[in-house]
Amino acid sequence: MRIVPTEFIPENAILADTLYTLDGRILLKEGAKLSPRLIEKINANSIFTVYIYDEHSDNKIEKVVDPHLRHQAMMLVKDIFSAAGYKDAQGEWKPKSIYEFMDPLKKLAEEIIYELSSAKEVQLETIDIKNVDNYLYSSAINTAILSVLIGWEAGLTNEMIQHVFMGAIFHDIGMALIDSGITYKKGELTREEKIEVIMHPKKGYEYLKGQAFLSAYVKSIALQHHEHLDGSGYPNRVDKEGIHPLAQIVGIADVYDAMTSDRPYRRALTAIEAIEGIMGGAGRHYDMNLVNIFVKKINPYPTGSLVKLNTGQIAVIDSVPKGFPLRPDIRIIHGKKGAYTYESVNLRENNSITISDVQYSLDF
Repeated sequence: MRIVPTEFIPENAILADTLYTLDGRILLKEGAKLSPRLIEKINANSIFTVYIYDEHSDNKIEKVVDPHLRHQAMMLVKDIFSAAGYKDAQGEWKPKSIYEFMDPLKKLAEEIIYELSSAKEVQLETIDIKNVDNYLYSSAINTAILSVLIGWEAGLTNEMIQHVFMGAIFHDIGMALIDSGITYKKGELTREEKIEVIMHPKKGYEYLKGQAFLSAYVKSIALQHHEHLDGSGYPNRVDKEGIHPLAQIVGIADVYDAMTSDRPYRRALTAIEAIEGIMGGAGRHYDMNLVNIFVKKINPYPTGSLVKLNTGQIAVIDSVPKGFPLRPDIRIIHGKKGAYTYESVNLRENNSITISDVQYSLDF
């Protein structure tokens, strides 16, 4: 099982993860053989990256949260954000109450956190496949899951874990309060549109502060998840002393999910590219200790991935031993289609071989 952009899906590949439409219906079930017609159908539903099984990667990656539970939570978040951002026929913002959604949200939060409790020591290997038009809602769930795993590693109490989960769910609610044409615009934003985006944390905070049933932690996370230690973030350019630690946790999880997601204006980065980007901001944008914790929770080269080596050869990732994320066990691929052979290599014992890039297709 490996993740590939749809343009790199090889012939006879099998879908390894069920896909959903924008309104939550099943688009294609796991196990479908991906013909050109089905690939067109996937792209037409604004999905540009999928998980596949092929002759090089038939492994099954265990997910830390049941996909049905994750999808149920995403659709609930969609209902909450839609209520908060509701506009009348004249286009005037007329938010509806979100109180009615709180009990089912708390129940789902408890179920997700319970499932995650058995995966505290696990490195995340999967990136959630998103319909580009559902990004805002699926990102809330992904950010919440990663925030909880970082929070546990950072020593948060169970009570604080609840706050960080709910804060991650609501962190981007301000984006539901701005014009959706900005959120899903394919081209470059105008100056005025960029200002709207920069102000979304403040809009979200202004909306949430009137919701008495949400904690001050949740509201701080919504306001500060884009602030940086050196004062270069937004919307208020506060620095280290003014940023709540929970907001830093959610900020790291949010930027990772954003970078590894397809967006209307760009394609997703690989896990290793996103990790390197966040590490580049350690000590300036994000707390060094939290970045180190984050890096330990993400597998940069998931099992089944194809990678290019410094030798020019292509290999399959077989396993990634804990503590050695950049030196996994691999199988170098030799031969031609229909007659491939594999050479097992332990990179911890072969220092002359390094991984230079993630590979999506065989180009030899």
